[in-house]
Amino acid sequence: MDLSNNTILITGGTSGFGLTFATKLIELGNTVIITGRDQAKLDQTKGRLPKVHTFRSDVSDPGAIPLLYRQVVSQFPELNILINNAGEMRKISLHDTSLDLLNITREIEINLMGPIRMVQQFLPHLKTKKMAAILKVT
Repeated sequence: MDLSNNTILITGGTSGFGLTFATKLIELGNTVIITGRDQAKLDQTKGRLPKVHTFRSDVSDPGAIPLLYRQVVSQFPELNILINNAGEMRKISLHDTSLDLLNITREIEINLMGPIRMVQQFLPHLKTKKMAAILKVT
């Protein structure tokens, strides 16, 4: 697969692997779009990488993904690569009674359900492209 001249969407692109992917993929001549939950971090990343395009979105929110899809595909119809990178890992104890079930299952919503929803939403569009790919960072 050619790693240049693509239009790439990276979830969780403001730090860690997502930021590294965005940086390197821009250097290779790609159009790179990143998402994140924190607008301040998106703005900071845009300051570091002026060529990156940003969208505030949370993969753990099922309602946010169709909205993200409409925004991204309307502005970037050539989108052909999805990198599901958003993730969270916390040390939690099930003995901690102050944690409610929604808090405990937050990682599942982000790390598992988020990518599943993203693929379900974006796959029909990606299938229309001659060269397309979906990557999952775990």
